[in-house]
Amino acid sequence: MRSKPYTQIGIRRMSCCRCGQPATCQWKICADQTYRPLCMECDIALNTLVLMFLRDPDRAQKITKYQKRLVETKSN
Repeated sequence: MRSKPYTQIGIRRMSCCRCGQPATCQWKICADQTYRPLCMECDIALNTLVLMFLRDPDRAQKITKYQKRLVETKSN
């Protein structure tokens, strides 16, 4: 666990804290003030879960747009 955000290079050296795949994203858990590395799939699942929890009526469109942005970023 880490108290400072990962750099772009640093996050790519990490494994997802949930599934072990290569990390591409990070989440700061406010309750314990730590950053955790996540792979793209787990990051999308977590974003989906949060939007569902918040009962966001546009969550499907937001997740689709977010997925596209992540894929574009990964391919660059």
